[in-house]
Formats: sequence, structure tokens, C-alpha cells
Amino acid sequence: MEEHLLNEFEEFGLTPNKKVLEKCIELLKKYSITPDTLVNHWIGYTATKLKDEAPSLENLIMFEKDLAKELSAKTKVKSEPLSESPIIHNITTITQITEDDELLVGYGTPVRKSSVGAKRTSGLEGTPQNKRLAGLGQTYSVHTPSAFSPSTPGTSSKFSSRNNAGEVVVKYPADDAAINWTRSNESWEPDIQLHGTAETKLTTKYNYMFSRLRDKFEVLEEQINDLGDLMKKKLGIDDFEPNCVLKSETFHTVGRICCDATSGSRLNTSSLLLEGTRNTSSGQSVPLDVSQLKEFSFFPGQVIAVEGSNPTGKKMVVTSITTPPINPVFKTDVSIEGPLNMMVACGPFTLPDDLEFAPLVEFIQQVNTLLPHIVIIMGPFVDVKNKKVECGDLDYTYQEQFDIVMRELQSKIINSVQVCIIPSWRDVHYRAVYPTPPFPQENKAPNFSFFSDPCILNVNGVFIALTSTDILFHLSKEEIAVTPHGSDRLGRLVSHLFSQQSFYPLNPPSEEMSIDLEQAEDHCKLSFTPHLLFVPSDLRHFIKNVSGCVVVNMERAVKGFCGGTYSRLQITGEASSVQIKAEIVRL
Repeated sequence: MEEHLLNEFEEFGLTPNKKVLEKCIELLKKYSITPDTLVNHWIGYTATKLKDEAPSLENLIMFEKDLAKELSAKTKVKSEPLSESPIIHNITTITQITEDDELLVGYGTPVRKSSVGAKRTSGLEGTPQNKRLAGLGQTYSVHTPSAFSPSTPGTSSKFSSRNNAGEVVVKYPADDAAINWTRSNESWEPDIQLHGTAETKLTTKYNYMFSRLRDKFEVLEEQINDLGDLMKKKLGIDDFEPNCVLKSETFHTVGRICCDATSGSRLNTSSLLLEGTRNTSSGQSVPLDVSQLKEFSFFPGQVIAVEGSNPTGKKMVVTSITTPPINPVFKTDVSIEGPLNMMVACGPFTLPDDLEFAPLVEFIQQVNTLLPHIVIIMGPFVDVKNKKVECGDLDYTYQEQFDIVMRELQSKIINSVQVCIIPSWRDVHYRAVYPTPPFPQENKAPNFSFFSDPCILNVNGVFIALTSTDILFHLSKEEIAVTPHGSDRLGRLVSHLFSQQSFYPLNPPSEEMSIDLEQAEDHCKLSFTPHLLFVPSDLRHFIKNVSGCVVVNMERAVKGFCGGTYSRLQITGEASSVQIKAEIVRL
């Protein structure tokens, strides 16, 4: 239990001492909860009340009171019988609902105590942050400074006074061999090409999010059919059977995991539904009984094949689950003259309450010092979540602010470095849709290239997939899993992308996302396993090999009011062989 608990803490960058672990184990036994539940409560508690302090015996005493109060409140809610009379909310129950929904705030970038309270009363363009409170008579301000906490003075000086800049936090492979980051073959320039569907449809004007319901259905139906064909070959069967057929013998069927809203707003073992296809199951959905499975991993939108029986015709008793096979790494001729050096960073590039872009200036200095062949810079550049943007406290328009950032990048980065710019749906001046079109290319420097989010780049035969959208965090909030002790949770989340052959397999998407399914069908497919995958996330940084692909989560250039991290890589290869060395470094 102690090892399991320590692994949960380390996933969020915390390493408590032995006495703290003993106290936590005492809490686990006292309240009969699992280690991940305790750690999730701690992350939420410390983000809102302790400003992300590390666990200690002193603050665990206060935490226990909060934990006991929250657990007893939830137990009370579960034990109350259903009543036919309507539920009347008051300020206490509304606050409790809000606090429950904001438990996962701690998973992301640390925020100040006041900012959590600000989120409860503010919304972008007047949209409530908490949709469950819509219609309860609350009002929401639109870009009013009073709705947000004032900027904290001296945050830029806190960034400049950091003492851990340049620290290597992750190395791949995990050996002690030093890597020479000096650019050896200065005259050689890599050839960067976009792989897959051309971005012409994205760059032309179109009414995104105006898809007809019929067209959306066709896209989702085709996804199930395509992945279903792969699973039929994997299972060695000719066809799937309808999911709602009354049958006591085992049979195979296929469909998409959905959540039964009548059993709760979040996916759980009681709300699991399998939505069948129109051709096989007439589009019907059937509840799943997974009590016989020793391990599983589900999330909304996941396409799977199910083996089991349906003795009543109303619920399927599942005996085994089959996921789509993961395609092998794409083999191609690699033509790299000497080591290819890369640097990759993901925004935001300024502290949460200013627009001075001190971290971006620092990153540019690192680029000009190491002079890599390629630099990939992913948005957001003008972040919609920045406090000055939220309250409208800007000296320029959104577009002007972005133009200033681009001019700074193009004028300061040395011309021998090729720069790839990737947008983000969080860029406030641009289209808030996924997939996100590339930025307009007027007046760009010759060494700059603009690509969409997501995209796959072919660099002299090395395939690099990347997205600036935090799909890992979104999946982690929605996934339910029963897995062996000590299993690799982050690696499992990444494997979902390869198995579902999509950069964003979650459906419905996170509430903050706007996905155009028709465009996603062409531009969000991950139909093969690349050599390299960048998935920046608010989850803890890592570099690991998943199904033959080197996956890098370098987090973001800014974390709270401190410097974040970026990655640097060295790639070598010939014929169809590719070797990758990588590090994640504090900015």
C-alpha cells in the first residue's frame, strides 16, 4: 500500500517523507478509501487552500478535517432516499456542487487561491464555467475586472529569481551518458514536410461547428465501422452480432462506449453503455455488466469489441474486451546527415497575470545558444486563460498582441534555425475550434513554417506527431480503469491514442473544447504509430516508449508563477532505423 501511495504522489511531482506516508496510510484505513482517492483529494485541497504546498504532518491535520467533512457530505447524499418533491437549492448546496466539480483543479497548472474563487463567478463570453449551475438564477460577468482577483505584484521578479533554471528533470534513455547538444553539421538543413491530408480545407473559410446532425452521425458511424473491421481480423471472425439480441451463449458485438446520463453525469461501472452501429445493432445501446472482468479501461467515445452474453435482452454480461490493434511504427527511408537536434516548447509563454513574456525571452536565448536544427513552438501564445485577457486589461487588441509575439520570435531567433509554429484553440485571437487551422502566413520569415493542430511532420523520413491540446488530461478525467497494481497509467492513456487511431478519441469532448467532427475526420487521424509524439499536458512530465514510439510530455513553458519545462532531442538514423535521445529541462 505504501508503494502504491508513493506512486500516486510522484505522479504529481510530490515525494512525501516516511512519516507523512505513515499518516496517509492511517487515513486510508480510517476512512476506507483508496490511495488514488486520497491523493486526488489532497491535490484539490492544496491547490485551493494551501497554494500547492507539499504534504506535511502539520497540514495533514487540517486536510483530515476537510476530508472527513467532504466524505461525510457525500455519504449523506447517497443515503438520502429519493423524493418525489422537487429539489430546492440554496447557497450551501450550490457551493457544495461547485466544490465537488472543482476537485480536479489540482491536476493542472497550480493556481492561486483567489483564482479558484474567481472561476466560480466568471465566464468567457458570459458562459457559465459550471454547466450544472446553469438555470439556477446566477449571473455571470463578461470580462469585468472586478470579477477576477487583482494581479499579484512581483510575479515577474519571482520568475527571474528562480534558482533551478537549466535543471534536467527527465532523461531518455535513463543513463548517465552526457549528450552533446552542440550543432555539429551546421551547413545541413532538414527537410520538413506535412504528412497526410493537405491543410487546404482548414485554411479556406468555412462555417466550423455548423455540421448537420446527420453528417456528425456518419462520421462517428464510419469510425466504428473502420475500427470494427480491424478488430474482426484480430478476432478471426466474419461479422459482429446485434448487441440487444436475447442470447445466453457468448457472441461478439462492436460499438462505442457511452455514459448513461440517468446513472450519473460521469462514466462509472453503473453507467456503461455500448452504442451499436446502424447496420449491426440498428443504432441501439445496451448496458454493460463488467463485474466478471479482472481488468479494463474505458472512456466515452472508445470503440471496442465486446464478447459476452445477453440472457435478458436488456443487459450484456461481458466476459472479454477487444480494442483495435495498434499499428506498427511507420517504416521509411531515413536520411539524416549526422545528429538532428530539436527543441520543443508549449505555451503559455507568459505568467498568468501579465503579458511580459519573460519565459519566451528566456526560451529564445536558449535556442540561440544551442542553435538546434529545428524548434517547434506550440501555442497558446495569447492565452484565453490569462488574467489580463480574461478581464480585458490589454494595451493592444488580441491580434496586435499576437503580432508582437510573432515579430519578436522572427526577429530574435537566428535564421539558421528552422521554426515550426503550432496554434492552439486557447489562442484568444484565433479560431477556437479543433482541429485548429495554421496561422496565416503573410509576412513570415523564410525559416518559419506554420502548421495546424494537430499535425504529423515528416523530417527526412522521421515522422513526428504533435498536438498542443491537452488530450491526456481530458482522458484522465473521464477514464475509468481497473488495472494491476503498479501499472503505467500515463502510458495507458497514450496507448488509447494509438489504439483508437486519433489525436482526440474522447467523445463527447471536454466541455472547454469545440470539435468540428467533419474536419477532425481528415485532420485528427493517427492511422499509424509515428517515431515521435509530443503531447504537452498539465499532467506530470515524462518521456517513455509506448508501442515503439517515443512519447514526450514536456508540460508547459510556464507552471503557475514559475518557469515550466521544455524538451530538447537528438535524433540519429539511417535506412529505417531511428534512435532518439531526449531531455526535459526546466526553463
